[in-house]
Amino acid sequence: MARFALPTLDDLRALGTPHENAITIYAQTSPAPDEREASHLNAKSAFDRAIRHLRDTGIRHGTEQALRERWETVVNDEIWQHLSRSLAIFVADDLTEVFVLPNHLENQLQVGTYFDVGQLVRPVTTPQSAFALTLSTNGWNLWEATPTTLATEMDLSGDHGSDAADATNRATIRDRAHVRRLVGDEGKKVLLETYAKRVAEAVKSELGPADPNAERPLFLFATDPLLDLYRAHDHGRSIVPVPGGPDDLRADEIDAAIRRELTAINAKHNSARVDHIADGTARGLVAAELEDIARAATSGAISTLVYNFTLDIMGTLDNETGEITYTDDGYDLLSRLAVTVLDRGGEAIAVRPDEITALIWNDTAVGGLRFPLT
Repeated sequence: MARFALPTLDDLRALGTPHENAITIYAQTSPAPDEREASHLNAKSAFDRAIRHLRDTGIRHGTEQALRERWETVVNDEIWQHLSRSLAIFVADDLTEVFVLPNHLENQLQVGTYFDVGQLVRPVTTPQSAFALTLSTNGWNLWEATPTTLATEMDLSGDHGSDAADATNRATIRDRAHVRRLVGDEGKKVLLETYAKRVAEAVKSELGPADPNAERPLFLFATDPLLDLYRAHDHGRSIVPVPGGPDDLRADEIDAAIRRELTAINAKHNSARVDHIADGTARGLVAAELEDIARAATSGAISTLVYNFTLDIMGTLDNETGEITYTDDGYDLLSRLAVTVLDRGGEAIAVRPDEITALIWNDTAVGGLRFPLT
């Protein structure tokens, strides 16, 4: 049942259909084994609150039992042995979907006739891929973080020096469990510079086939002088320095640092995108009011929608006219508009409100248009 892959557009469409009782749970979790129980309790607490809410609205006993049986399939699933940063759980009396995500999403519960997929769009549309290099005189290793998996050490295809001694022809092992410290003349800067250069060459040869255009950043976990020496020799891709000794870092700690910095990198990029959207204001190519965004979305006029995924605006959307009606028993309009934009070939970018600093940003949503609205 659990999915360790990102949802597709078809998945988002399917989750956008009405159900008698649709329970949406976004739960923060941890991959650390000693925090597994806390992760489970976080999700269970949300489900229990959902059941209490439905009881207050007069849910039938049979329907409650059906929902509890659905929840038991979640409780007994393999996900609890393979947690990441967040879970997106969708439960109705006729459907259960669970997505395991490396993104740090917000804890959220919604109960209604529609699921809220607003947060689920964020990992789909926000880059979450990167490489990492842990580098010290004791050795170096390459890591890869993907949108659906925690950072994992990469298998190297080439025969490379394992540590500073090996890379400067002073040993032949490749095992980061062995501590190889340079002493005497071997500790001189010229040897470290040679080491950094050879590691940079090795990294280039290893990452080239996987990312030939160097689009994904490389997170460099190292201390000076190696941190600066390596950066002087790798000019092929964006380097994100993470100062500090890397030898004792666990995979989940490396992943957490990557995700934390990726959030800042993506926020800066998305804010620039909104600034670029604002350039079309004079030509009528910007929609900033929700009613205009809805009309533009349903007509296929939106090329890029940037919206606040932490904000719930409840209502309904007419898929033909784009007319919206605000009502507490509707669904989350922003997430529905995001799916509509994606369905019509546009781009939807889910952001937190404080991630955007562009002057045009209104803390709700902004749409860049393909053509002006009539």
